[in-house]
Amino acid sequence: MCELCLKTECPPVCPNYILPKVNHYCSYCGDGIMEGEKYIVNEDNEYRHSDCYCNIEELLGWLGYEIKIMEDCITHEKYC
Repeated sequence: MCELCLKTECPPVCPNYILPKVNHYCSYCGDGIMEGEKYIVNEDNEYRHSDCYCNIEELLGWLGYEIKIMEDCITHEKYC
């Protein structure tokens, strides 16, 4: 137990508080990716929390995938 704040784990306002170790920061929100948190890394070696995505299209774009729209086969007969 801490002598100053009288808690088992010191809160950030306690002078004895030790900052948790952060190895990487989220490229979206800027917060550290802490031990036990889920994250994703893209080909550019950018890290993001898995929760920092609003939709699947944003995630796929960030991972480098291009989302396409299927066109009518009549327009492109060589592909049908």
